[in-house]
Amino acid sequence: MRRDAPRLGLALCAASALACASAPPQTPLETATPLMSTPKPPDGDPWQGFNRLMFWVNDRVLDRFFYGPLAHGWMYISPLTVRTHLEQFVDNLNFPGYFVQPLLQGDPKQSGIALARFGINTTVGVAGIFDPADHYLHLARRPEDMGQTLGVWGVPPGPFVVLPLVAPVSDLRDLAGLPVDWILNVGDSYFWPWFAPYGETIVRDVNRRALADDALNSMRESSVDFYSAARDAYLQRREVLIRNGEPGTGGAGDDLYDSGDGAGASK
Repeated sequence: MRRDAPRLGLALCAASALACASAPPQTPLETATPLMSTPKPPDGDPWQGFNRLMFWVNDRVLDRFFYGPLAHGWMYISPLTVRTHLEQFVDNLNFPGYFVQPLLQGDPKQSGIALARFGINTTVGVAGIFDPADHYLHLARRPEDMGQTLGVWGVPPGPFVVLPLVAPVSDLRDLAGLPVDWILNVGDSYFWPWFAPYGETIVRDVNRRALADDALNSMRESSVDFYSAARDAYLQRREVLIRNGEPGTGGAGDDLYDSGDGAGASK
């Protein structure tokens, strides 16, 4: 799972191909391509009955009556550029994980890029709100987590699993990596409320749900079986991340550097 926003089950499903962002947001968040056909994942889905029930809770209860309405309200009062920069700020806090995981994967060059991005974006980019490292130096963001590292080490993904809030979409390998991510990926961490206990995590999650709204709606409308589409998009996205073969974020423009992009007017 992208433990990029563990509480946002459906936003993560939709953002499994953003991240997005955790920002964060395609904005730095990456969105999943809607799937019309959903082949059975390689390792199967032996817990499908339980997973479908939990997915229904995430989709028809948590998203429909809580995150969805909050996200739409936030979209109504905030321009896209604000939502994008908010996610970029949160994602910049994930630097420890983005630095350590490539070292564990035998990729010190990427750790150097993560270090350079953090230094540049934290200073020139005003605490990560902007991304001059990418815009000017082409040091692209690459999200990292322990599940990816385990995949690089050859650990198989295991069965797909859905849990409300804790692991909206995941597999056993990614679930096993969560404790490390909670420590290193500070922006996404469940420990964040210990340092910012006054609603910051809700703001982060609702912001990510808003950024993933178009992709989520597209997947819902184009999928015969939304659960299968979300499952396969997640598993495919994870394999792409493990291979480090993901394309550019393809997200919203950064209005500080891209004049006339119209982001500020989008809702």
